[in-house]
Amino acid sequence: MTDRFFPDKKIRNARVVRPVSARVFVWLATLAVAGSILSCGFVISARQHFEAVNLGYEKEAIRLQEIQLDEKLRKLDLERARVSSPVELERRASEVGLRRPELQRAGIRRPASER
Repeated sequence: MTDRFFPDKKIRNARVVRPVSARVFVWLATLAVAGSILSCGFVISARQHFEAVNLGYEKEAIRLQEIQLDEKLRKLDLERARVSSPVELERRASEVGLRRPELQRAGIRRPASER
């Protein structure tokens, strides 16, 4: 009874060969080229986006470094002004043992504005 539905004889179907139309080939080639161009556009756009984000991070890091350097410069300017003040120079000179020269003993006259 099983022979009724599943014959033992091998059946070979003849292959049907259809010619490919030139119109279909041109249509498929056009779609492939358009898809490639579109995907390349997306890849280029994504690359530019990520590069812009990276440049933004670098810019922020440089801006923070500039702020730190400006603060350091301000502190150094204040330190230079403090160290070069006449009061500080007098104090450090007296620590070393230096004194102001006596203008009267050396025979030098003071200008009238200093008297």
